[in-house]
Amino acid sequence: MKTLKDIATVKAGHSFRGAINEDLSGNGYVIQVRNQRECGEIAWDELVRAQIPGLKEPEWLREGDIIFSARGPRNIATAIKNVDRPTVCSPHFFVISLSQPHALPEFIAWQLNHKNAQNYLRRAAEGSAQVSIRRTVLESVSIALPPLKKQKQIMQFVAAAKEEQQLLNQLIENRERQLVAIANDILK
Repeated sequence: MKTLKDIATVKAGHSFRGAINEDLSGNGYVIQVRNQRECGEIAWDELVRAQIPGLKEPEWLREGDIIFSARGPRNIATAIKNVDRPTVCSPHFFVISLSQPHALPEFIAWQLNHKNAQNYLRRAAEGSAQVSIRRTVLESVSIALPPLKKQKQIMQFVAAAKEEQQLLNQLIENRERQLVAIANDILK
């Protein structure tokens, strides 16, 4: 068993002075907490275009990075895929860059979102009104690193479970619509 610090570097998201203001002629896009869904997916079409401040070129997110929302009630990790435009994340996130070539970003994000890691993070969180996770706490999360083949198999299993859950939710919604239609028909 390793810690996250053993296999990755963890940095704070991009620093902004004040609010992140939309600028249609800005040089990049910003992922904010509101753009990260409960399931960990990013709503790419909702990102704000802004002028990214700084004296040097911003550290743009790259495919394979993982972002982790460190403030607020949800502490979720998301593996970044298909970045098609210059994007940073707000300082409410940590950016995790894997240094271990035999680690799948999706697998590491899945572990960070797993109940065991989430329980550890919840116990170590600070603050009452605005809960936050310190970088050192995130870096000390235990990470299992099985062979790459096993990581891929687990992620296929996770994808199948998500698909099954979506299908079941659709069935439940369809049944509820049928019941509403029946009730509306009977109660007229």
